[in-house]
Amino acid sequence: MIKSLEVQGHNYLKDTVAESFKIKNGKASWESNSETGQTESKNAFYIGINSTPGSWELLVRKLLEANSVDLYPNGNTKLTSVSDHSIGDTLQLKLVEFVGISFEPSYVWFDEDNRFFASPSSWLTTIRKGYESIGSHLYKLQTAKQKENYKRIADELTTQPKGKLVIKNVNVFNSEDGSMMENKTVIVNGNTIEQVTDDADVEENAMIIDGSGKTLMPGLFDMHGHLSRSDGILNLAGGVTSVRDMANNFELPTVRDEFNKNTVLGPRILIMSGFIDQAGPYAGPTGKIVKSLEEGLEAIQFYHDRGYQQIKLYSSIDPSWVKPMAEKTHELGMRLSGHIPSYMIAEQAINDGYDEIQHINMIALNFLGDTIDTRTPLRFSMPGKYAHQIDIEGEEFQKLVKLLKEKDIVIDPTVSIFEGMLTSKAGEPNPSFDTILDRLPIQVKRAFYSGGLPMTDEERPVYKKSYEHMLKMVKALHDAGIRLVAGTDSMVGFGLHKELENYVRAGISVGDVLQIATVNAANITGNDNLGVIKEGYLADMIIIDGNPLEDISNIRRIETTIKDGKVYDCSKLYEAVGVAHFK
Repeated sequence: MIKSLEVQGHNYLKDTVAESFKIKNGKASWESNSETGQTESKNAFYIGINSTPGSWELLVRKLLEANSVDLYPNGNTKLTSVSDHSIGDTLQLKLVEFVGISFEPSYVWFDEDNRFFASPSSWLTTIRKGYESIGSHLYKLQTAKQKENYKRIADELTTQPKGKLVIKNVNVFNSEDGSMMENKTVIVNGNTIEQVTDDADVEENAMIIDGSGKTLMPGLFDMHGHLSRSDGILNLAGGVTSVRDMANNFELPTVRDEFNKNTVLGPRILIMSGFIDQAGPYAGPTGKIVKSLEEGLEAIQFYHDRGYQQIKLYSSIDPSWVKPMAEKTHELGMRLSGHIPSYMIAEQAINDGYDEIQHINMIALNFLGDTIDTRTPLRFSMPGKYAHQIDIEGEEFQKLVKLLKEKDIVIDPTVSIFEGMLTSKAGEPNPSFDTILDRLPIQVKRAFYSGGLPMTDEERPVYKKSYEHMLKMVKALHDAGIRLVAGTDSMVGFGLHKELENYVRAGISVGDVLQIATVNAANITGNDNLGVIKEGYLADMIIIDGNPLEDISNIRRIETTIKDGKVYDCSKLYEAVGVAHFK
């Protein structure tokens, strides 16, 4: 077991990491920027908030010896599988699977001497030097093991009605006008809504759900996801039946097909966005990283040929490339969106062909000039320092609003991620998730106390004021008729609930917010058979304990998710990933 540990460095937001653990005089104590604790020393292993491959190696070696290990500060991890693999002629490795650290099993590759060898993933792979070429092969073997688990869970937790599905005595949210239709019966035949009526005869073999005192509404759309297989269950449990993926690895079409076939539980992936960034020190983490405009145009064609519907540009793209890349994208019938490239402002990107802008900070940066290197965390900290000074009623802001309206530009605010960045303090719960942290696995919960951007005590109230001003900007855009989409770019399911709550907090009516998350999103994605509970529409629906029109936070109280006519008990979905259901 670890007797002492010290970790120093910087995290993703460039804040200082200083974490330590030690056992002394029969006491175990730990300290970091976000937590301090002490307990009687016991036969347990310390899991750091900022762990390293070295500490993971020690934990897994202990698991191989003991099968189950208690953890500091709390919790337990268990060994669930070890499989041997021969790689080439001489390399003998074992794939170790264990649970208790996150929402899904964790995996690591060890060699014959029980030493750490690799930890591959679709975003970041750590592997022993000299063996980089086999990283993708190890990831494929690991993914095959993961799929076995996902298939088992899908088989266990999917209910396919043998006859029709009848939901009786339920209040139905009419997403077309934002009203509530009381005491209705909704009949589903296969994957299609057959009837919405006041009463109906029920066939003998029908599956009946009593919706008394509950609300039936269309499944929610998350319009800013970065999906992996592990996100599928949390999405369905949170009532998310449709997602637009805004950047991913090249495995995305396969994951989409698995979700559609229900071999892995997950939402519909309606839009796949091909990610493109320019090579350099701040290039994005996935997708196509290009060195020239010619390569950028080839990347657009690459995505189009593989069925992608949208292109997302990132922060390092040369501003002079935007117009020709937009022209190529539109020639192929695709939409163009993304970050506003560094040394460019939103107004210029729109005039050069953007159809949509991701993140409300990119709107704020429009008024801070084109000299900011937004490839770096300055794209977060500069709006934190200055967004509160933007005059929403002023000529400059209204000029941009007019341009957005004229060009029918969609805005994807993801405003809630900035609440965490600009208003949270290390040691305090992230306000985007503070209401649900006690429902999460303990090791997941700890990460939400790490704080936001590095800031001084003097800056803290300024950043908070800027965040509140961002909410006002979202409201102003909505009032001006700019089309908004609700996305997370954070923990799936729960992140969307918070995004919708924050739109209401900004002053948008609950009815409008629910329309943004249902029928409006369906229209923007070009799916005119989703987003409405109406005869002939696909049966993607959620049953809520309560009325979200009376309190938007009731959107968290989802009992049942229906996707493509298949029925899922949300409490069992949450249980499968170690999350407690709502009370």
